[in-house]
Amino acid sequence: MQGKIADFSIPDIFQLVFSQGKSGSLAISGNERVTIFLFSGGKIADVQPDRRESKSLLGAMLRDAGYLTDSELQRFLSSQGPGGKKIGEILVEKGKLSKEVLARYLVLQVKECLFDALTLREGEYRFEGFAVRPSAWGEPIRPDVLLMEGMQFLDEYPRYRAIFPPGDFRVTRKKGERVDPYAFSEEERILWKALDFSEEPERAYRKACLTGFEGVKALAALLQRGLIEVFAAEPGDRVDPVRRLRDEIRSRRRFDAIRMAMWGAAVAAAAVWVYRGILTQGAFRTFTTWVDFF
Repeated sequence: MQGKIADFSIPDIFQLVFSQGKSGSLAISGNERVTIFLFSGGKIADVQPDRRESKSLLGAMLRDAGYLTDSELQRFLSSQGPGGKKIGEILVEKGKLSKEVLARYLVLQVKECLFDALTLREGEYRFEGFAVRPSAWGEPIRPDVLLMEGMQFLDEYPRYRAIFPPGDFRVTRKKGERVDPYAFSEEERILWKALDFSEEPERAYRKACLTGFEGVKALAALLQRGLIEVFAAEPGDRVDPVRRLRDEIRSRRRFDAIRMAMWGAAVAAAAVWVYRGILTQGAFRTFTTWVDFF
């Protein structure tokens, strides 16, 4: 089964695969990228984002959420090898995250890839049938449920996004505000907590394990409650908790090096003072007399 998206829409393709309980891969190409959805019994078992779309890759998502650093991500990716274990399996084995956390981010990855595919107006699709092993990290996802969320995303996301400054912006929690977390929706509550992690909305969404649509919707609700402040990002401004920590460590090391250098200079000055004191004529005569006596 293959064709053009303009002739057979993305929702219709997913509904057909689901209604017929098919297993296999559905490749959707458009905007110079290819995303592959794996189906098991008509349900979505996994997704393989285009590697050119790095923000949708699981490793990048977990890095942005603060579960690992850039260097750790590169080290784990290099340990995969061709045909090796997936990055998620490696991270669970190494104790970097739990199976439950991995399952949540895999669902998030499927959602974001599907929402992105729904925005395509031109492109092609190709379905190839074969047996697909269900995911070991969670139940396969019903595409009809995700499509309902996806339609809501297409209808409402532009309206919520228009509330905030165009381009990059930053968000901070207002200080001194008393809040009742139980009055929040679930998305508002976890995003409120995630804003302590980063002022960058996208990274806060990642930390909260929310799609961009869920995140901006919750952010709009917090803004309406008067609990957050929003401001446009300065050019080149990027608040990165990992980089901030590295800078703090580097600053401390620099301070320690300066302090050690000052101590070294003080010891050297003291040594010179003692050395000069010993080599005065009076001290030298006393020393030679002492040596002759013995």
